[in-house]
Amino acid sequence: MASNKPALGRGLGALLQEEGPVRSQQQLVDSTFEIEIQKIQSNPYQPRLDFDQEALQALAKSIHQLGIIQPLTVRKVAQDSFELISGERRLRAARMAGLDRVPAYVRSADTEEMLEMALVENVQREDLNPVEVALGYQRLVSECGLRQDQVARRVGKARSAVTNTLRLLRLPPRIQAALRERKLTAGHARALLGLSDEARQLQLMETIQRDRLSVRQVERRVDRLNAKPPPAPDKPSERSLLELRKYEKNLRARYSTKVRLLHDTSGKGKIELHYYSADELERVLELLLG
Repeated sequence: MASNKPALGRGLGALLQEEGPVRSQQQLVDSTFEIEIQKIQSNPYQPRLDFDQEALQALAKSIHQLGIIQPLTVRKVAQDSFELISGERRLRAARMAGLDRVPAYVRSADTEEMLEMALVENVQREDLNPVEVALGYQRLVSECGLRQDQVARRVGKARSAVTNTLRLLRLPPRIQAALRERKLTAGHARALLGLSDEARQLQLMETIQRDRLSVRQVERRVDRLNAKPPPAPDKPSERSLLELRKYEKNLRARYSTKVRLLHDTSGKGKIELHYYSADELERVLELLLG
């Protein structure tokens, strides 16, 4: 179905007929035109992984009524073919709305420039989930050769924010899935990074979801889980244990009751004498005070 909305730019055919091919190609770049939707290929570097179908339906309805307000951004890859740089949601919604043509801003970009432009524009969107943003940052580093401080400048964030977002990719797949499904916030996920044990991370994530813990509550739990238990006292040597058992045996024979010797390697300890009645206590005391 063709759109009845006014065009935001001239048609490509009209442009290419104005003057010779050299002038036409120069005019084609860095300008806005109406392009047949079938001539636009999706962006192979699209950072977005998930598209909300209800939101797309709502956008398609809006586009059907009002047209596309913000043009797509594309690059020319062949005589009659374009590749999307940004605007994947608008392109999908336009197809759902049945548009034949869409307004598009044509840019000149090689593959690396296109990847960087697409990633930078997409990771700045507020509707991306934290994992999609982290993967976008990672691709800017690995595929575009940018340092983390350069990524931060490109996307208008502090370097620490970029670093903390990239750290989310260290979390187990189940936690990343919860982030993508917005069942867990980035703040909760960053707190979970304080645990090195995956099993503990997953267990605490379930507690967060069940008890609706705040980020601060999670941080306190992580601190408690990471608190080191007091060191266990050194065990006496085998020879010392044999000597202790001998002393216990001699004391039991002397006092005719149960005796325990508790001894550590520093030489300190205590003697426990057991009694089972008031008369027995009196008897043991007489022997001790004797």
